[in-house]
Amino acid sequence: MEAATGAAVIDQESGPIGNNRAVQFVLLFALLILLPGLQGAFFGWLYFMLPTAVLFAMYRWEHGFRLVLAGLLIAAVIGGLIGAWGTIVLAGLLIPTGYTLASSALQHDGPAMSGLKGTVALLSCCLLLIAGQTLFSGVNPISAFLGSLDHDIEAALASYRQSEAFAPDTMALLEQSFYQMKTVLPNILPSLFASMAMFVSWLAMLTGNRLIRRLTGYQPWEEHTTWHLPDRLVWLFIGAAVLSLLPLGTIRLVGINLLILLSLVYVLQGFSILAFFLHKWKTPLLLRFFVYGMMLFQSFGAMLLLGVGLADVWFDMRRLGKSDPPPEDDVRP
Repeated sequence: MEAATGAAVIDQESGPIGNNRAVQFVLLFALLILLPGLQGAFFGWLYFMLPTAVLFAMYRWEHGFRLVLAGLLIAAVIGGLIGAWGTIVLAGLLIPTGYTLASSALQHDGPAMSGLKGTVALLSCCLLLIAGQTLFSGVNPISAFLGSLDHDIEAALASYRQSEAFAPDTMALLEQSFYQMKTVLPNILPSLFASMAMFVSWLAMLTGNRLIRRLTGYQPWEEHTTWHLPDRLVWLFIGAAVLSLLPLGTIRLVGINLLILLSLVYVLQGFSILAFFLHKWKTPLLLRFFVYGMMLFQSFGAMLLLGVGLADVWFDMRRLGKSDPPPEDDVRP
């Protein structure tokens, strides 16, 4: 069956079967929220599935977001009883991301625009939470985090200085590295937050596209192997690189943060190109996931994906403008 891209909600079920499935989703969604708070070491990764679950619900049922809110309400009641308010707050940050992605897809936005909207939604929720906590507690959580980091660095350095296990040259190198961390991290914190929000949105789009297609026959966006960025975006990347080299203080910091964020954008485009060719060459599943892991979580692999993502702007490696159809993505990501 050929999947329809960007199609409308398909829920046509009614009666006991449809109601039972809706109730099952509500309970599973509540469990999805609560499990990371109960056993974060084992289930913490489930947080990242919340936007995907919201995206699925809004494609599966006409009033899917009501089911999401029902699941959130159940989780909030149980979380209040067991004192797991932190997980409810985090769910409250991630649910609007899924809602924004679903709304964007249903409006037939492309992957780039949907990803931008999802990232902005998550960042906006984070900023609202930070502002609310600062207003009511009088403590800025970012300042508290940076203060705690400085304290931990100083404590670690004091411990290393008292130890005789390090040579003087090694100790000097450690001190330089720690002090650079104290200086650099606050300056690039905006781009780190934005990059995390973008990665969460991208992951929700990637998993949601496959999940919705398998369970409904529709998919919000085209195959991820064909996702591409607007060509003109590369000039923003080049401009950010130029700004990051200027000795102009604040302007240089803006350039560095923008460069970090756009680098992730082109790494993700490079990942789509990598997936395109691995599918085209019918690479075995195990080897495929090994390559994905190596490329995404190794610094050299990430740099290679960045280079490929940038080069595609000029060389169109996948020949997306040609008449040949892209490779089908039927079984694997």
